[in-house]
Amino acid sequence: MKLSIEAKVAASVATAFVALTVGVIAQENSRGQTGRANGPGPTNNPAIETYLTQQAYNRSLAATNAEADEGN
Repeated sequence: MKLSIEAKVAASVATAFVALTVGVIAQENSRGQTGRANGPGPTNNPAIETYLTQQAYNRSLAATNAEADEGN
């Protein structure tokens, strides 16, 4: 059975598409095992960690100051 060049190209493109799709799915699954990809959680960016820590500290100070103001 002889296939035309167009059929061979179409089969090659389809095979490449399937291979890339399987690769992307496998990559997403392996990344998903280490943590949630789109959810809140720890980050590896020190600048963001510092900012979030500073924000939490500021909120705790505001709560402490509000409690002290209520007592006066």
